[in-house]
Amino acid sequence: MKLNRTGYVYVNQRLAGLLQEWQANSRQSYVFSYHQDYLDFNGPPIGVNFPLTPVPYNFDVFPPFFANLVSEGWVRRYQAQKAGLDRDDAFGLLLANGAELIGAVSVLNDELVEQLPPGGRPFLPASLSGVGLPADLSRFRIAFRRDEFNDVALASFGRASISGVQPKMFLTPDLQQPFTLQSCSGAGPYIVKPSPRDLPELAENEYMMMQLCKAAGFSVAEHYLLPFACGELAYVTRRFDLPDVPGGQLPLVEDLASCLNVAPGRKDDERLSYALALRQAYQLCGQKATILLQGFRQVLMAYLIGNNDLHLKNFALQRDAVGTGVVMQGFSKIYDMVSVAPYRAYDGFALSLWLTDLEHQDVFSSSYRQYGYYTQHDFLLFGEALGLNAKAVQVTIDKLLVAVEKHYQSVIGRCTGSAYLKQALTDRIGERLAAVRRPILS
Repeated sequence: MKLNRTGYVYVNQRLAGLLQEWQANSRQSYVFSYHQDYLDFNGPPIGVNFPLTPVPYNFDVFPPFFANLVSEGWVRRYQAQKAGLDRDDAFGLLLANGAELIGAVSVLNDELVEQLPPGGRPFLPASLSGVGLPADLSRFRIAFRRDEFNDVALASFGRASISGVQPKMFLTPDLQQPFTLQSCSGAGPYIVKPSPRDLPELAENEYMMMQLCKAAGFSVAEHYLLPFACGELAYVTRRFDLPDVPGGQLPLVEDLASCLNVAPGRKDDERLSYALALRQAYQLCGQKATILLQGFRQVLMAYLIGNNDLHLKNFALQRDAVGTGVVMQGFSKIYDMVSVAPYRAYDGFALSLWLTDLEHQDVFSSSYRQYGYYTQHDFLLFGEALGLNAKAVQVTIDKLLVAVEKHYQSVIGRCTGSAYLKQALTDRIGERLAAVRRPILS
């Protein structure tokens, strides 16, 4: 057996262990092992499926925990081309672009380790902190034009990775120009997402839906609708993982795809369900009932607004990078909510996963079989599948319906967007509110 490649896995600039790729004939296998110094230090485990142990973890395929750290979509294609790698070579892409990731974990290659400063610990960029950031970006603009986005973004990533298939890049405040966000080298405190050409006004769409989530009582990431230098608007959000104190540590962040050992290409696998995913989150968070209710509300909200892209990677759990346990503290703030109502080509299934485990076996509620779409009955069964009290589920449904109905028209009305966009969103939410209120049919 031959050692092919080695990745050096760090947690907040401390070497946690090695990830190695081994070759035997035409097959690769992977081994992750904690460094003895890290075990002696009692550092936090890198992930929920990697409790501290001197025994190596062995895999026949590239571990989903690490695969889910690699960039997706547009960024991945560019990074593969730049590094001369196949875009399916997840380990190669992680070695080339894993130095700056969301959360506390980073992965360095041999070249970067050899360049480390005295003491052998990588430097944390000052930009990866919430300290000193503007309290409000509403008066800011982006320093470059929309038609420059691709070139600026691709030149700025450095050795950073970012998840999600939609084009996006990191931004940081420009210290020379007031009220301006500029590109940064590698990761930065803000993420900008322009509207793709085939999804017009997606930025305005996401801003409206995030504003509605906030009005309905969800904890949401800080977000803005800001202009490029040419005036076109883009969606900008502050990273939710930044420490708010000088010298603070980044938290450990894992999406549910990673927690369930689901590889990126299977994040919306037809065998998966929200019930399965949220039950796992419940266990990982020390059996806190609030986790089930929070997840339930997020799924119901996605249905109400027409978000059929709520897959496992849109649920992120986090914990402080202290202690030797793997119990997660809870969900991160909501950071990705859009409606597909304005985009007919993407407006297919109501949700990206089944509500319950039985649905992929074609077992639906009696109401669904007659109406042909989800109603209150299905969400009551969803709550039952989560083990929630029926009365608590009913109260949760009723409260969210009231909150959304109270705010959706005023939120959409006051936000920037075309008449077509606003009408499509208003119609979809009105239809879904009515659908959920349909009486149960036996």
